[in-house]
Amino acid sequence: MEKVKVALIGCGGISREHVDAYLKCPGAKLVYCVDIDEKAAREKAGIAKCRWHTNYLDVLDEVDAVDICTPPDAHAEIAVESARRGRHVLTEKVMARTLPEARWMIEEAEKAGIIFMVAFVLRYWPEFKVIHDTCVDGRIGDILQGYIQTQMNMAGYWLKSPQGIQKWRQDPYRFPMGAFLSHGCHYVDLLQWCVGNITETSGFSHAKIFGDVIPGGDDTSCTVFRHDNGAVSTYLESWALPYSTGGMRFEVYGTEGSVQLSLPEGGHRIVNLLNSKGKTELYHFNPEKKEDSVLAGSTTGHQMQGEIEHFVSAVLNGQQPRTHGREGIKSMQVILAAEAAEREGRVINVSEFINRPENKKPWNKEEFMLSVKKKYGRRLEKIKSWDEFRLEAKEKYSWYPAETDKKQQGYPSS
Repeated sequence: MEKVKVALIGCGGISREHVDAYLKCPGAKLVYCVDIDEKAAREKAGIAKCRWHTNYLDVLDEVDAVDICTPPDAHAEIAVESARRGRHVLTEKVMARTLPEARWMIEEAEKAGIIFMVAFVLRYWPEFKVIHDTCVDGRIGDILQGYIQTQMNMAGYWLKSPQGIQKWRQDPYRFPMGAFLSHGCHYVDLLQWCVGNITETSGFSHAKIFGDVIPGGDDTSCTVFRHDNGAVSTYLESWALPYSTGGMRFEVYGTEGSVQLSLPEGGHRIVNLLNSKGKTELYHFNPEKKEDSVLAGSTTGHQMQGEIEHFVSAVLNGQQPRTHGREGIKSMQVILAAEAAEREGRVINVSEFINRPENKKPWNKEEFMLSVKKKYGRRLEKIKSWDEFRLEAKEKYSWYPAETDKKQQGYPSS
C-alpha cells in the first residue's frame, strides 16, 4: 500500500480541519467525503477535490480506512461496520456514549485485526509532547500535583452563529453528556498521559447556562483525581464563561521542579521548566515566525496534522497508534466515574466503577434508549428551542451577544 485511501464520514464543523490535514499528508489520499446531508458532502468534497456520497456503506469497498467526524451517537455503528469489513478506523472523540458502546467498538476492532485510533489530537501537538516527556523522564522528580483549567464561551459563539446550536446536542439520546465528557475528555486524557493513570475521583458540576437546551449534562465542573503514583490533580472546565481570564492553564508540579504551559497574548504558546536553576524555556510557538507555523507536530500548520500523520503511519506500518481504543476509553471511564461520584456524594474508585454490572454488560441499543427515557423523563418534553434560549439570553445576560470567541487560542472547543 503506497497511500492510505480514506473516506471521511461526517462533514460538519470539525471535518474541515481533517480535510486540510489529509491534503498535506503525503501518505494518504482522501477518496470520499460522506454525509447524509448531500450539500455538506458536496461542499467538503469540493475542498478536498474528491468524490462525495451520502451513504458510507456504499464506499467502504473503495477505501482502506475511515475517518469518523459525525456526532458521537453514530461513532460506534460506523466504526463496527467498517472494522467488520476490514477497514481501519480513526474516530473523533468522545468515542461513544456509554462504556458498553465503547467496549463494543474496541472488541470488534480487535477481532477484525484493524488499526483503531481515537482522535485525542492534543497528544500530537508539540507543547503537550514536551510536557509529557518532561514529566516521565524524571526532570521534575516525583510528581506531586497536576492542574488543568479550560475556559470557553460557547453561548456567545452559538448565539452569534446563524445556525445556532447543533440540533443533536439538544437530544440526550444522541448526546447524553455535557462539557465534561464531550470536551473535557481531551484534558483528562492529558492528565492521565502526563501525571499517571487515575484511580479515584470525585467532583461537582452544574448546568446553569445550558441546562434547558442541552439536557444531557453539565456546562461547568470541578473535578479532583488521585493517580496511581500517589499524585493528585484537578480539572476545572466550562464552556459557559462569558468573560475568560486566559483560556487554558496546564501545570504539573514535582519534587524537583514544575512544568508549565503559558499562553501570553498574541497566540504564543510557551512551555517552561522551573527548578533550582531558575526558569528554562523548553518550547515556544511563535505565530509571527514563518518557521513556527507548526500547530500539530508537522510543518504544514494544520491543527490535525500530527494526529492524521500518526494514524496514516500506523496503517502503513501496521503499528499500534498512541491513542488506540483501549487507551481512548480510559478518559471516558474516569469522567463517567466522576459523574457517578457526584450523584452518589462520595469518592469513587475508577476500577470499581468500571466493573459495575451496568458497565460490563454487552452493548444493547434498546436498553440504552430505555435508560435515557427513564433518566430524563418529562424533561425530554421541556427542552427549550434555541430560539427560546436566544430570547431569554437577550433579556437575562449583559454579555449577549458576546464578542469572545469559543476557541482557547486554537485549542479544541467541543
